[in-house]
Amino acid sequence: MNALNSSSKKLVWLAVACVLVVNAAILGKVFFNRAEVVATLQLSERELQLPYNYGFQKEDSSKRVSLRWMVLDSSSDVFEPAGFGWSYDRRLALSDSHFSSFQFPACEQNHHPYDKKEGWVLLELNGQSYADFVARIKRNYEHLQTLQPETNTELSEKALQEKRAGAKESLNAANNTVSRLFVIDAAAERELLEASLRTRATTTNATLVIVPAELQADYNRCDDPKKKITAVRINNLAVESLYISNDFLRGITLDSESHFTANVHYGRLNEPWIADLKVCEKDCR
Repeated sequence: MNALNSSSKKLVWLAVACVLVVNAAILGKVFFNRAEVVATLQLSERELQLPYNYGFQKEDSSKRVSLRWMVLDSSSDVFEPAGFGWSYDRRLALSDSHFSSFQFPACEQNHHPYDKKEGWVLLELNGQSYADFVARIKRNYEHLQTLQPETNTELSEKALQEKRAGAKESLNAANNTVSRLFVIDAAAERELLEASLRTRATTTNATLVIVPAELQADYNRCDDPKKKITAVRINNLAVESLYISNDFLRGITLDSESHFTANVHYGRLNEPWIADLKVCEKDCR
């Protein structure tokens, strides 16, 4: 019996030791990552989305926000209300060199179009891509104001008015609520994006940062052998969910109607965290 108790105690201590080692490794990783800030993004509720059940659950999941970002397909010039060049499927056209860095299988070989690759993406906050996005929606809105109903009927007039109303709503959202954070480039090696970054002209208020992500080749890459497609689809950033410290939430109410700004730091391991958060009564701008 004593031998059995002794073995049980050893197993308990071994389990405790494993937990301590794992926690120490996690804390060590966090400390190492946060020991140096390599990039900072000042985001708002436009880029940091509260979960839909925020405020209704007590677990930690309700204290997290998700990064909201977009991809602008520069090859598209569609001004219909459903599109505006916003790539909902997150398709991004790349240069030949950046696309080839992923070394996707040749089309004549056995391959799976959904093969995933680890790589890097270049994020641009409040830069030229966002300005182009707003400009496209504005052109669509202005274009609709010049149109006449297709036929001289009440139904045709109503259809045009609905398009105009939708375009106005989209323009208002583009200016005030949608994310200003865009993925603008990608490559398998970080050095390729760093080289591009050094030569890229930026707008006055733009912030650029390179972060890890998961990508895959375009679905239709091998459909037409004569057509060269150098596009990828960004599945997700390596880290897209950020924890909000309780220290930032003391004495304030944060909900889907809140306006706030947060400085998001990226550390040595390219992992982000919320360094501070400020809530405003109105728009924080």
